[in-house]
Amino acid sequence: MPLQFSWLMPLCTPDWAARPGQWIQLAQAVEYAGLDGLWIPGGALCADSLGVAAALCAHTRRVQLSVSVPPEVMLPAALATTLQSLQSISGHRVQLHLPNAERSAFGEWLNRDQRSERIGEYLDILQQLLAANNGGLDYQGRYFQLENAGVARRELPAPALVLDDSQSQTLVAAHAQTCLLAPGHPHWLAQQIQGWRQSQPDLEFACTFGLILGDSEDLAWETAATLLPVPDLPDEPLATLPRARHPLRQWEVHPNLLQLQPGQPLILVGTPQQVATRLQELHGLGLSHLILEGGPAVSEVLRFGEQVVPLLRKERLHDEQ
Repeated sequence: MPLQFSWLMPLCTPDWAARPGQWIQLAQAVEYAGLDGLWIPGGALCADSLGVAAALCAHTRRVQLSVSVPPEVMLPAALATTLQSLQSISGHRVQLHLPNAERSAFGEWLNRDQRSERIGEYLDILQQLLAANNGGLDYQGRYFQLENAGVARRELPAPALVLDDSQSQTLVAAHAQTCLLAPGHPHWLAQQIQGWRQSQPDLEFACTFGLILGDSEDLAWETAATLLPVPDLPDEPLATLPRARHPLRQWEVHPNLLQLQPGQPLILVGTPQQVATRLQELHGLGLSHLILEGGPAVSEVLRFGEQVVPLLRKERLHDEQ
């Protein structure tokens, strides 16, 4: 399957979350650059992802809108109704991500087993209410009770579902089309994908990566040094490669992949050709959807579309939009 790219909207920073004009400019740049979608994050510190997605429906025509909605924010029946509306006004371009985090921020204090039971009921209800059916849904569970829910639903395609790899394999297998992997070294990502595919061979995989491009390799690393907060030198540097020409490269955990702290997304640093080569390697590991985090600048989106995407299309790793 060819690679798909979504650009992460920086909606979790206060200075950008309140600027709808910039949301629209970035969304239109992503569409113009030939990327596949927008990743619209949700959470306690973010702008309302569903509201942002609704606003962008009127200003985009093609890009997929991947909407992240913590399941603690809305009851499943209410979310199903909202998703149907988004599917209708967007022309069936919505994908849903239910993150497995920030529970306490929204008032949920269940233990691990209870959370697993609750999200299981949540997904079961959501799946039934998004399926084409003229009748209402009656549901009696431990955490949710519904009577004649979804009676006015329309026959629309259900959004594809993305679940985090921290969810149980049972839930992911039963409901998700895509598994969002936690950031990690390419070797670790390959092991995770192989492990998941032993039981779910048709599952697709996504992961988030930062992106810093430069006209030359040295310029890319100089740009990275100006943009990134460089931490104190660790006792045991993460670098595994003898390529420490630039001081920042001691955090280069893999060619053209920088990671300042464990658990943070890896950052692609290099020329367009180097980045395209690394993306080809990541695709070979089994990743089919990359969420790129390159800041809010429209110029960065256009640069990726003009300089990197054509290289991938030559290798038939990305479908022309």
